[in-house]
Amino acid sequence: MTSEKMKRTCAVSGQEFEITDADLEFYQKIEVPPPTLCPDERRRRRLAWRNEHHLYRRKCDGTGQSIVSVFPPGVSFPVFKNTYWWGDDWDGLEYGRDVDFSRDFFPQFFELYAVVPQIAAMNDHGVKSENCEYCQDFSNGKNCYLVSGSWFIRDSLYSSNCNHSVDLVDCTSVNLKCELVYESINCQHLYECAFLENCEHCSNCWFGLDLKGCKNCFGCVNLRQKEFHIFNEPHTREEYFQKIKQFDSGSHTQLENMKAHFAGFAQKFPRKFAQLLHCDNCSGDHQFHGKDCFGFENFDCQYSRFIDRIDSAEWSYDVIQTGNPRWCCDCVTPDKSWMVVFSNWCWNCKHMACCDNCHGCEHCFGCVGLKRKKFCIFNKQYSEEEYFGLRKKLVAHMTETGEWGELFPITFSPFPYNETQAFEQYPLSKEAAIARGWKWREDPSSNLNLQTLNFKIPDHISEADDRILDQVLVCEDSGKQYKIEPQELKFYRKMNLPLPRKCPLVRIQERQRRCNPWKLFDRTCDNCSVPIETSFSPDRLEKVYCEDCFLGVLN
Repeated sequence: MTSEKMKRTCAVSGQEFEITDADLEFYQKIEVPPPTLCPDERRRRRLAWRNEHHLYRRKCDGTGQSIVSVFPPGVSFPVFKNTYWWGDDWDGLEYGRDVDFSRDFFPQFFELYAVVPQIAAMNDHGVKSENCEYCQDFSNGKNCYLVSGSWFIRDSLYSSNCNHSVDLVDCTSVNLKCELVYESINCQHLYECAFLENCEHCSNCWFGLDLKGCKNCFGCVNLRQKEFHIFNEPHTREEYFQKIKQFDSGSHTQLENMKAHFAGFAQKFPRKFAQLLHCDNCSGDHQFHGKDCFGFENFDCQYSRFIDRIDSAEWSYDVIQTGNPRWCCDCVTPDKSWMVVFSNWCWNCKHMACCDNCHGCEHCFGCVGLKRKKFCIFNKQYSEEEYFGLRKKLVAHMTETGEWGELFPITFSPFPYNETQAFEQYPLSKEAAIARGWKWREDPSSNLNLQTLNFKIPDHISEADDRILDQVLVCEDSGKQYKIEPQELKFYRKMNLPLPRKCPLVRIQERQRRCNPWKLFDRTCDNCSVPIETSFSPDRLEKVYCEDCFLGVLN
């Protein structure tokens, strides 16, 4: 990539940002204009179309059955249960309409969007997944509950962005053949571990930070290929298990005390500026096996920039949370798609633009809710010749109105801003969000009853018999009601872990706060003062080292 750059001012934030010659070459190849928004505002716009953790009970507008959906009450469009939406009892072409060139594109598109049925939750429950109804952005799984942004995962609960793994509870970005893992973040290849962060190829490790290839380590930081260590001190096998036995992880009191102790211990150690493993010319953080990429939490990606939580992207820009996109630009979750631009939730598609929730389609423009269709505009069928002529005219019209080259505005998102991933990465006050014309939803108070108020969660997992499954618990932080699932209780007993005192949503939010932001800061290595780009902001307390200095500490 060349170092030549052009400068632009973001149309939303007013901040200056750069577009490199390599970026311009990409935009020219896929025949779209360069962006008018800075990378942060482009990402915010994509994230505002993703609600992963807030579910609502409602009726299916197709069958009348009770369902759970990611769409809040009051949306204009019908919502169908997953199996009904994927079925053949309805057809998106029924909603087709003509293009009115006297009007802007987006108002016409969202008039269509307001009437076409949406799928209750974006997953393949009943098709490729089994017993995973309460999961969002999910595929190829089995026996999962409240898992989001994940695929090829089974027997897991309350986790997000976790793939190719089994038996996970309360995990974020735990991937690649992990099994029996609890409360861990940004890890790969783990077995029977808990409370780990930035760890790989570890087994039977608890309370760890940046461990690689370790076994039977407890409370350790920055170790490589070690075994039987406690707080970075070596022990014999006999000493190790004797000391570990003194810690009873099944006790809520002991566990909370150990969390606090390990947090203080970990602050004594330097952090590596970024997690970049087997990468060539990559920047960002948590990138693995990549080439010429910029982004966060990506695996096996090439020649792509401004990508986050992607598996196997090639030549794609401004894409969020997906697998196998090729030549895609400014999209939300274009799974296994080719040449899809400015679109939302289009899976297994080719040559699509400005579409929403279309699957197995080719050469469609401005369409919503289509399945296995071709040569459609605004859900209306055309011949191949008619389609390309009308598409060319529509792109010219959108270029004139300033709409071509943009994903859908946040104003049209059906989700309240504070219930989207955008709020997690770019929090705003209610007043600030409403001032921008974005939706907001107040959190309804819980309806507590006397039985719930009087129930006390036992301190130790051994004191929790099966009757706990019938109890409605109250989150000590939010006051929300929650229950313990049978699968969940079995996991806690197997791992000797106490029952959680907080509801799943609060636990997810706490893990998110422990993660670094998807943003790079200019600072210097705290050991040698060489300039570095890192996701650790300059006001953080941790010491952050460059690659060479960090390796020196390990040796």
